Amino acid sequence: MPSIGAEAPFLEILTACWTKARRGGADGADARFRKLVRGRLLVSEDVLESLFDGIDALGHYATAALGDEDAIDEEEAALEASRPLFEARTQQRLSRIDAEVTVVRCRECEQMAESQGFRARTWRSGFGEVRLARRYNYCSVCRTGRALAQEKVGLGKDAHTPRLAESVTRLATVVPYNMAVSLAESLVGAEVSVRAAERLIAERAEHVSMHAAEEARTLGPFDHKGLQRRIYRPLDAVKNAPRTAYLEMDGVFVMTREEDIARRQPVEPGARGGKGRRYDMEGREVKNAILYTGAACTAESDKRNCLLDKRYVSHLGNWQDFARRVWPALIRERFDQAGRLVVLSDGARWIRDLCEWLPVKTQMILDLFHVKHRIWDTARALHIDDDKAANRWAREQIARVEAGDARAVVESLRFLKPKREAAGKSADELRTYLSNNLDRMDYPTYRGEGLRVGSGAIESANYHVTGGRLKLQGMRSSELGAADMALLRTDLMNGAWRERTREMLAA
Repeated sequence: MPSIGAEAPFLEILTACWTKARRGGADGADARFRKLVRGRLLVSEDVLESLFDGIDALGHYATAALGDEDAIDEEEAALEASRPLFEARTQQRLSRIDAEVTVVRCRECEQMAESQGFRARTWRSGFGEVRLARRYNYCSVCRTGRALAQEKVGLGKDAHTPRLAESVTRLATVVPYNMAVSLAESLVGAEVSVRAAERLIAERAEHVSMHAAEEARTLGPFDHKGLQRRIYRPLDAVKNAPRTAYLEMDGVFVMTREEDIARRQPVEPGARGGKGRRYDMEGREVKNAILYTGAACTAESDKRNCLLDKRYVSHLGNWQDFARRVWPALIRERFDQAGRLVVLSDGARWIRDLCEWLPVKTQMILDLFHVKHRIWDTARALHIDDDKAANRWAREQIARVEAGDARAVVESLRFLKPKREAAGKSADELRTYLSNNLDRMDYPTYRGEGLRVGSGAIESANYHVTGGRLKLQGMRSSELGAADMALLRTDLMNGAWRERTREMLAA
């Protein structure tokens, strides 16, 4: 019989090996068959056993009597049958790496870590539990261990495979933890605890946060002395700068809570209620930005526009740190080279400060919707019992603003003499608001140049990116938890989840 190499079709290899094994007689044919297959496939004994376990599982699945199973049960059984094959291939990769690597160095001190032999452990996966063996090395100086092959194939120290961890964290970023672990069990077929989901989220957020901080440091527009430096553009930057670029920014408050140890109360064993913990509740602002080009704006209908492409940035913290995270996104999209960079906002002072910090020229436009909203609030305060008068006054002021004569509105407010204190306060606040933003309210010119004058995109982002996960009814998060979730939500909305997973594995 001619020799058949490992590159031959798998069934042909098995047939040839079985034929040769049977030539020696029935006794011991099975052992000879396994030895021949192992030699042809060039795999270890452990991998070979896992391979035959997989074939056996598939055989049982294929020949099992048809019962009353529905399509869901059938698919779950098929996934379980493929588990040994997944286990075998992963084990083969681990064994190959362990065979190739002769020296393993400690992560801490770089000294050689001594081999402790092969150790097996279990990971949870979408196929069920998989048990894999890999070489374990130990550094007696640092008292730390390392399984290099495990690291190289992407299996983490956690008890979950990377794909399962990716699925659980994605779910937990979309919905609350309890619902996420329930969905993981029904969709992925793996039981994961809430605590494990929280830990996986924290680990992923730590990596994303470190990456964002490093990017802000290396790509920042200013050096440690505050002097402007050369722009270092990311390798994944777009090729061409847009003619018109938009940057919308706003903040949304989320409720956070931190435990107050001093106010903790003891709880009697068996008593109903919580653990006697006391919390300080506080609202913290998540700052959001959305970046898009003028070419990405299109009409969805006569009254509704949509954005074909956009990028989000979120950060819970001060505007300076937020600005350092916005800048890499700006240069990645080449907005710093755009013919015009338009900043749409509600007029918050921190946004003006951020624009002044940026080393590029911006054209700031005050969101027309916010202006109208404030005018209507003042109109109702001035004419609390007369809707017609309120409507007439509001429409007159809005017409002036849209005609580019906001200064006339400011002057008219100066001469108002409201009878009610609340109305006077509302009028004063509107006058101050408009006065501070007169340089950003030339709406006829903006519209004539085809520019957008409404920041509806960032208002939508405040809900879909932040509020949809952090402002649910009764929800309270720790400050760190809210910051982590805000960060991960942008990764999710930017479509970077799988890319981030591979980045984490490479790290």
